[in-house]
Amino acid sequence: MQKLAIRLCDIIFAFLALSLFFPILLVLAILVAIKMGRPVFFAQKRLGLGGKVITIYKFRSMLNEAVVDDSELEKVNEYTIKYKNDPRITPLGSFLRKTSLDELPQLWNVLVGDMSIVGPRPWVPEEYEKLPKEWFKRLDAKPGITGLAQINGRSDLPMDEIVANDVLWVNQQTIKHYISLIFKTVTYTFKMKNVY
Repeated sequence: MQKLAIRLCDIIFAFLALSLFFPILLVLAILVAIKMGRPVFFAQKRLGLGGKVITIYKFRSMLNEAVVDDSELEKVNEYTIKYKNDPRITPLGSFLRKTSLDELPQLWNVLVGDMSIVGPRPWVPEEYEKLPKEWFKRLDAKPGITGLAQINGRSDLPMDEIVANDVLWVNQQTIKHYISLIFKTVTYTFKMKNVY
């Protein structure tokens, strides 16, 4: 019953947000096209509920062409494919990432049912090759646009803490918790915008 209520809220919130933010989405799409060229959107395969491969969408935040060899970059941690101070990220892309505006297109993923508003962030299949098997528990919930890890430090958290937050959501998927996390995300995002 709780998961059905969450899915209903996902549909309502995603539809309302896409309608409300459409002018912002349009402006961001134009800015990305002007500043970085095409494609405007970045599509990538990630693992969803139960390990199902899904395609998520984001506003592109990096250059199309490689400016350095990946081997020259320092990874954020031993598990991820993210790099510290990645020179491929443009100034506009950096702003979009820090404010999470690059993730607005994932409202479409929510609407079609691949994602939820709240849940563990979806990771690429390659990242799971290095993860301890017990961390796969995070795949027992739909991936989300936001979640406990996102309001508790985002990617600055050590991986074990990120997974611990994700598993906590897996075990506590209630509509009350869902609504609470959405409100906390709005507050967190507002603070982030004031910082940048």
